[in-house]
Amino acid sequence: MTRRWWSRNALALTAVAVLAPVTGLMIIGNEWWGTYQAAPVFPTTVAPGDEISYAGATWGPATIHVRPDDPDSDLPEGTTVYVVEVPLDPDSGPVRCSPPTLRELEGGQRQWDDAVSFVDWDYERPTLCDSEAVGPFTIAVPFLVPDDAVGPFGVDFLLTDELPGFLRLVVSP
Repeated sequence: MTRRWWSRNALALTAVAVLAPVTGLMIIGNEWWGTYQAAPVFPTTVAPGDEISYAGATWGPATIHVRPDDPDSDLPEGTTVYVVEVPLDPDSGPVRCSPPTLRELEGGQRQWDDAVSFVDWDYERPTLCDSEAVGPFTIAVPFLVPDDAVGPFGVDFLLTDELPGFLRLVVSP
């Protein structure tokens, strides 16, 4: 190839050098979005003790505390029942969310679902967003957590309209 050939084809070679990586990135991005568009990927994290306006409501501040032992309960040895409480004030209408999960933010980064069916619980207390509530209420959820769990924890709420984003309220026992 001569210098003349490179000069004649400089524009085409530059276009290939630019368009080949852009095409590859577009394909990868499209596949990623198709896979993760309905999965919680991007957290909106709220520091302990803070509140946030998110998805048409004011959330927090979230708290966590150890539930006193119930002598009649038959819980597995080496576990503790933590209760997470999150005040929620809908701004203009009802808010819909799934029951929260509790995630270990350090250590093993394990995740736990609610333990409502495993502990003696007052079922009058909302454990997820009340889709009919127009005023403030508090979500209260028990979690059965191993004693070796390391805090702080993240309380994760999924709201379908916000995916792939989700809300994470950080709490420390």
